[in-house]
Amino acid sequence: MKTGDPLSSEVKTAIFSESMGFNDLPSDAYKSLAELADSRRFAKNAVIFRAGEPCRAFYLVGEGLVRISICSLTGKRLTYLLVRYGEPLNLVGPFTGEPRLTEAEAAEDSIILSIKREKFIPFAFAYPQVVINIIRILGQAVDSANTRILDMMEKKVEYRLMRALFTLYNKFGARLSFTSTELAELAGTTTESALRALSRLREKNIIETGRREIHIVRPEELSHPEIERLWI
Repeated sequence: MKTGDPLSSEVKTAIFSESMGFNDLPSDAYKSLAELADSRRFAKNAVIFRAGEPCRAFYLVGEGLVRISICSLTGKRLTYLLVRYGEPLNLVGPFTGEPRLTEAEAAEDSIILSIKREKFIPFAFAYPQVVINIIRILGQAVDSANTRILDMMEKKVEYRLMRALFTLYNKFGARLSFTSTELAELAGTTTESALRALSRLREKNIIETGRREIHIVRPEELSHPEIERLWI
């Protein structure tokens, strides 16, 4: 274990072997990734990287939950991804090194694995399956982003919130620990509009709400042909 590194090489190897983007690799590849990777703890609300910073590393969640968001000049925030164990924070940046629009913030206490881009790029080219996996993930992410753009152009807030809740239900289960502001940032609306939409869903007995918690009691009401999961 490296000095100040909270994860052992064995634990890192296990994480990479279970991680999105690294499936279908030989076993020695996961050991190589573990040797290349550093790990670091981030407290809740700590910033992992900021918008506009050059990308110097590939990042992966080893423990916890990370929020990837985009913020406008007026301060309006859209949560683009909620990244959990075994999921990458950035896929394009390590190859380009260019500044990105997104910011990564720990939504809860987290451990992040990182590999410097000058080490990650040779690894990816040594194992072409990694590049194929990344392209596949990016394709799904682009489709989801386009869907969200169309939703914001023509769908009502209640529909957009239902789609977000359906995605969160499939990812995290029936009990969700999110505030109305966090849900608004996922649905691309204001906190006030999200609160009104949540109230309507509560009146329909689709959800129950408590302090920083939403319980989806009738998930079948969130699932119909027009409401598909997003890439969140």
